[in-house]
Amino acid sequence: MKKISLGIRSKIIAASLVIMSVLLLSGVIAFFEFGRMRNNISTLISDNINCVNITRNMLTICDAYQAEIFQQISDETRIYPEIVSLESFEGELNSLTAKLNRKKDYQLVDSVRYAYSAYMQVTLDVNKIWSAPSEIRNDWYFNKLSVVYNKFRRYLQLMADDSQVALADNYDTMKESYYRSMMPSIVAMGAGIVMVILFIYFLNIYIIHPILKMTKGLRDYKENNKTYNVTFDHGGDQIQEMNSLITDVLEENKFLKSHEH
Repeated sequence: MKKISLGIRSKIIAASLVIMSVLLLSGVIAFFEFGRMRNNISTLISDNINCVNITRNMLTICDAYQAEIFQQISDETRIYPEIVSLESFEGELNSLTAKLNRKKDYQLVDSVRYAYSAYMQVTLDVNKIWSAPSEIRNDWYFNKLSVVYNKFRRYLQLMADDSQVALADNYDTMKESYYRSMMPSIVAMGAGIVMVILFIYFLNIYIIHPILKMTKGLRDYKENNKTYNVTFDHGGDQIQEMNSLITDVLEENKFLKSHEH
């Protein structure tokens, strides 16, 4: 099996390519991490949107329920109340609770549950005041039921407003954190690649090319008996000094050979 031998230029280029590959790999990993972060925040935003929709639906259910009570107690021809169930509201509240993730949200839900229990407790009095005159029923509705309902609805509205604020905050956070985190990685990866390219360029000009040129000159001197006449456009470094020493040694060697004969 033939052994593969790499020249100095190939070795340096290979090492540089390895560095570039590591930079690219780190950039790819960073992109995947940022994508994962974006997905997590997107899921959080989706939950916020669902919370906003649920709280709005809860407000609609409660307003319809309160309006139904008022319509029935204002109907003099109705013999007994037929209050609709609020099971749909309770289902929505349970669904909302499952999507919460902040301590403040749980506190608001607890306030809503407490206000809801107080409101439902007052609505039980509708059977007691049903047979009373309309003045008493209206007084019960406006001065008792509406008071607890307004408090109950105020907590619902606070929860709806809080869900909207959380949605806006998470959306702004997603944009800021995503782009703020992406830019340093992109800049670092781009700068690293540019530095590697420049490194290869200057290494090739000032080291690799002179060494290859001297190697060719030495080979021509040895195999073809050509005069060693290698020069560089740059000087003052160890490569230039080594080239001068090689020239002197070969000139001395040529002089000695000529006097041997």
